[in-house]
Amino acid sequence: PMSKPNILFLTVDCLRYDRCGFNGYTRQTTPTLTELARSSLVFDTAVSTGPYTPESVPGFLAGLHGYNSAYYSDVDWTAIPNDAKTLASHFHDSGWETIATISNPQLTTERNFNTGFDSFRNLRTEDSETEIGNPPGSAGPLRKRVSSVLRSVRDQTRSMENTSISSVLYALYRYQQLRTDWPTTRGEVVVDSLLDELDARDRGRPFFAWTHLMDLHAPLHPDSIREGGLAWSDATARHLLADAGRMANQHTPAYETMYDSALRYVDAQIARVVEYLQEAGVWNETILVVTADHGEALFERGVYAHQYHNLFDELLHVPFLVRTPDGTADRFDAPFSLAWIHELLSDLADIKRGPLPAASGRSSHLDDKDHAIALSDSVSHRGHTVTARTARHKFVQHFGEPLYREHRLASAVDPFNGEGVTYDLRADPAEHLPLDATDSPPELRELVNDVQVDPTDIPSLAGELDTEAKDRLKDLGYVE
Repeated sequence: PMSKPNILFLTVDCLRYDRCGFNGYTRQTTPTLTELARSSLVFDTAVSTGPYTPESVPGFLAGLHGYNSAYYSDVDWTAIPNDAKTLASHFHDSGWETIATISNPQLTTERNFNTGFDSFRNLRTEDSETEIGNPPGSAGPLRKRVSSVLRSVRDQTRSMENTSISSVLYALYRYQQLRTDWPTTRGEVVVDSLLDELDARDRGRPFFAWTHLMDLHAPLHPDSIREGGLAWSDATARHLLADAGRMANQHTPAYETMYDSALRYVDAQIARVVEYLQEAGVWNETILVVTADHGEALFERGVYAHQYHNLFDELLHVPFLVRTPDGTADRFDAPFSLAWIHELLSDLADIKRGPLPAASGRSSHLDDKDHAIALSDSVSHRGHTVTARTARHKFVQHFGEPLYREHRLASAVDPFNGEGVTYDLRADPAEHLPLDATDSPPELRELVNDVQVDPTDIPSLAGELDTEAKDRLKDLGYVE
């Protein structure tokens, strides 16, 4: 085998730890990953650095948290600072060819998510004339008018009580998108593009390739739900109406079967990546990492999606599987922050750890004996919420104006305000029984207070989001 292994780093937007078969879920959502887990390193307490993409990707790509990253256009839009080192630049400097093929419209070059990559393709933000699945000039004047009417329906649906009329109108809006330009790019298109990039790679160097799949991010594509085969219905109209229920924040149990089915589709795309590596003869020289940027709320606390400042574990606890060329199998319970991926991958690739800011202080992540504290945080114009955890305790504190005053989340996150709150994750893994701040180890409270910032003190990159970019983010629920 080559002296330096390839690294294929695969992240799945909105993938929850507890919906994966290899983590004990009863439905067959992840047959490929469950089989892989038998010869992989699995971290059972991996946590993302934040509850939504722009707060979690700087964590795994650059070892950054909200308090030491930057923002673009608005405090709510996290970005990677101009001079930051990243996982990609670290491996690039160590001799790897670095490749990224992604499709989340948040992860733009303007916000420095391409730092360190020799090749960086974002299929959602490339010139719209050449955007995949959208033929040049296909947006006729009538379609544009219809789009604009339906967009206003979408915006009203978010604020309306869930009447059957608003649900039907919202479903029609999504149906029109299904026929023209769905807000996310399907996994098979992203994987096709990734495999093309891998075909074109420099064979004289090992590769570090990152891809990010959006199929679990709402709205879920009806074709992916159907192909997964686990939903309660295969009918597109039913999928779109159930999604309208989710959008209006009505409890919609059918949505969970749609989520599971889309996950089964994602698992099939991961199988394609594994088969490619095997057929190319590099499987035994490649480290495969599969994880999520964050999880997804499925109405646990009366909400769907992934909100700022929502630091409960349905959003922070993510699956994390590493298949190494020697096929070593082990499971680890110690908290593992995704901000430490650079340490783990450097150790596995047998190179010196990089100069990224997040450091665990652990000499090895493949040893459950010495634990480190894992931090996650969330920044917006409302303030800064920080959580620190050990294997047992999780302390959360919000600094700033009270959170979500008129929102369904208000009562759930209320304990974060003021002095903060402790959860005993062993006795109360669902985080329903908030304990006093003083019930957590003092080092957690001290660390949280050490890192908290005023959002206005975070440096900003020059630039503004244009209207089209804002509309694209609105379709994914990122813009209020």
